[in-house]
Amino acid sequence: MIRLEHLSFQYGAGTQREGQLKDISLQVKPGEFILLTGKSGCGKTTLTRVINGLCPQFYPGVLTGSYFLDGRDAASIPIGELGSIIGSVFQDPRSQFFATNTTDEIVLGMENAGFSREQMLSRFRQTVAQVGVENLLERPLFSLSSGEKQRIAIAAACAVQPKVLVLDEPSANLDGDAIARLSTLLFRLKEAGTTIILSEHRLHYVKDFFDRMVIMDNGTITTVFDREAALSLTEEKLKSLGLRLFHEPAIVHGKRLVSTESAAVSARQISISFDGHKVLDEAALCAPEGKILAMMGSNGAGKSSFCRVLTGLYKQQVGQVYIKGKPAKRKKRTVSTFFVQQDTDYQLYAATVEDEFRVGKRPRDISKAQIERFLEDAGLHDMLGRHPLSLSGGQKQRLLLALAAASGKEILVLDEPTSGLDGQNMRVTAGLLKKLAAQGKSVILITHDRELLSEAADSLLYMDKGKVVYHRALR
Repeated sequence: MIRLEHLSFQYGAGTQREGQLKDISLQVKPGEFILLTGKSGCGKTTLTRVINGLCPQFYPGVLTGSYFLDGRDAASIPIGELGSIIGSVFQDPRSQFFATNTTDEIVLGMENAGFSREQMLSRFRQTVAQVGVENLLERPLFSLSSGEKQRIAIAAACAVQPKVLVLDEPSANLDGDAIARLSTLLFRLKEAGTTIILSEHRLHYVKDFFDRMVIMDNGTITTVFDREAALSLTEEKLKSLGLRLFHEPAIVHGKRLVSTESAAVSARQISISFDGHKVLDEAALCAPEGKILAMMGSNGAGKSSFCRVLTGLYKQQVGQVYIKGKPAKRKKRTVSTFFVQQDTDYQLYAATVEDEFRVGKRPRDISKAQIERFLEDAGLHDMLGRHPLSLSGGQKQRLLLALAAASGKEILVLDEPTSGLDGQNMRVTAGLLKKLAAQGKSVILITHDRELLSEAADSLLYMDKGKVVYHRALR
């Protein structure tokens, strides 16, 4: 189905430096499931872009070598036809949306391909049931959580029923239940004969049915394992390769924690509604100094909204937020906290990484040597002169974590800080979070990442439908 021969790609001048491809040769059989993995910046995303035609037709650059798709020279296939053969799911679903309504987005690809109304209705119903997005239909796309947007992107790609499905980190923003549904969907698609290329750091949810694991590093394919050989790799070997594990750690709950107003930040009876829909319902939280509190729950449970209230971005309609025991208005919360949101591009403003540390500061407030130390802690020691938007998604997340550490704020709130991170950088992030907590910072994480939870968190607050279900100590 896919044949790559000595394929190389170099992005055009003035664009990203990482992710170049060097002499890639790979054959993928019809119906085969390829698990593509490796450290962040190794070239996985670029390879998926070449396969689905985005490189060089959308991302300019020089492509050499040969690429054959279903026996045809892929370069000779019109982009419109290519889009009906290959379905794509990007790591950031916003970048592939064209409609503003969820139902319209799911059917858009079928409309473009000229399907009859009867075909569209049939495939629409089938896809909605397969992906489990019945509750998301006829909703404004940009009111959805990141995980909900990802589920709509997956449904839109599958509705066309392509021969090949290419997915780039589709689990990055999904909760546990949604990942389980994605696992079931991918298994069913494979059983139906779809060829699947999955670029992914989280390995556990496809461990029972992928065919080969292709590991990339520095733009090349370094190793190819069949499933049996991949699953036999030890935990130490996977970590040495910078990968995550094939199993998720168990979560062991301890005692129930009670909210106290004397903590670094606490909240009582927080309620807010948008367009008549209650997003938070009498939610409470207690985050002590020197500890890491993790927030979990299904996509759309209210976790991000709760943190936007804590950091002053949203105004609660009911309830009170306290900082060190004193009621805190929105302005006080804004200046006392540093919030790293999921959409990292919205928080990066300067022309270089070094300049990001100086935004809003006087030149003498922070030295170049101090900036280099913060970058070293985040595993970004050689990024000082780079443009922030030229970094990979994982690198942007770690840059914002370094900026949070440098901010001097005592309360740090991070929304999915390890989504899209490989095993090595997830562990680097966990180590930095523990270091910040040891300095007396209060750290609040929104995460679906059980590996991060196991590595770093002191307590777990679980939310569902705007309510706090429990807050318990870990370990």
